Amino acid sequence: MKRILALSVIAVSVFAVDLQVGAGYGRGGLRNFDAKKYNFANFRMSTHLNKKNLLRFELEKSTNYDFSTFKNNFTRALLNIEHDFIKDSKFTPYVFIGGGYQWVSDDKYNALLADIGLGAKYEIYKNLSFFVEAKGTRDYEIYKNNYAFLGGLEYDFGEKKVIESKEPVKEIIDSDGDGVVDNLDRCPNTPKGVRVDKFGCALDSDKDRVPDYLDKCPNTPKGVKVDKLGCPIDSDGDGVPDYLDKCPNTPKGMKVDKNGCGVCFNFDITFDTNSAKIKPEFLPKIKKFAAFLKSHPEIKAEIQGYTDNIGNFDYNVILSQKRAKAVYEMLIKLGVNKNQLTWAGYGPNNPVASNETSEGRVKNRRVVARLIY
Repeated sequence: MKRILALSVIAVSVFAVDLQVGAGYGRGGLRNFDAKKYNFANFRMSTHLNKKNLLRFELEKSTNYDFSTFKNNFTRALLNIEHDFIKDSKFTPYVFIGGGYQWVSDDKYNALLADIGLGAKYEIYKNLSFFVEAKGTRDYEIYKNNYAFLGGLEYDFGEKKVIESKEPVKEIIDSDGDGVVDNLDRCPNTPKGVRVDKFGCALDSDKDRVPDYLDKCPNTPKGVKVDKLGCPIDSDGDGVPDYLDKCPNTPKGMKVDKNGCGVCFNFDITFDTNSAKIKPEFLPKIKKFAAFLKSHPEIKAEIQGYTDNIGNFDYNVILSQKRAKAVYEMLIKLGVNKNQLTWAGYGPNNPVASNETSEGRVKNRRVVARLIY
């Protein structure tokens, strides 16, 4: 008892500055003695050598007093080095290694010891942790190996040391709240909730210089010119972007294929009933188409005339031919090579709207150009 008391006083004086105290209970196998199994109590104190390593003093006392076959009780004093793998966490796995001495009721078994093991601690309350361990012990008197498993509680009396800097602490400011502090943020005032890169700039996945949160056309191919919404530019407004358009500068109103090449042009001319006269307000559209044909001499066009279904079919065919020829002649007058043009009338065929309404019949009295490549 005096030995245990003396060792405890020495340990407390050594560890007083930074102290962790614990107690546990375990069961082991001690093949040195008649009994094959034993229970024991464990008391421990430890202090930090550095951030992850501790010096740990332990006392162990066997408690199998009621076991008639257990004829020798022991007391052990151990000094171990503990290495913690994780710091500042609720869960801390660790390993330890060290040695010590054991006193046995039968003095002939007194011996030096070496031990090694592993364990884990879990903080269940502020500074209070539950621990479990598995360890092996080597007896250097009769050279037997021992093993044990134990668990218990440990309390940390130490306080974290705060090192005060002589330099004034600079306040960390992130004005736009994007997770990048102002002194590192190359794109300040990013809207709230917008994802940013490590420089604080809004992500631009397709690299078209329009950030993702504004980009209406994500995944634009690299190098393609885009508008302010991140969509590829479509200069002639035909619905096919420039980088795919094989027929640029298509006149507005021309129906195009997937390559942006015109297949049909609607002059949007409406005629009075039984009339083939072109009104002055429709000339600008005809002039625009004339300019297109003159700039593309390889393209030919059939000028097609149509009527509604009111009246005699044969008369409507003749009327549609007159309307188509009127536009044909106007195009030639505007300088289009007549070798690029033909004309035909189709009467009430191929209506684009219902002939049951006056509005539909107006749309059906039309002239269009079908392009031939």
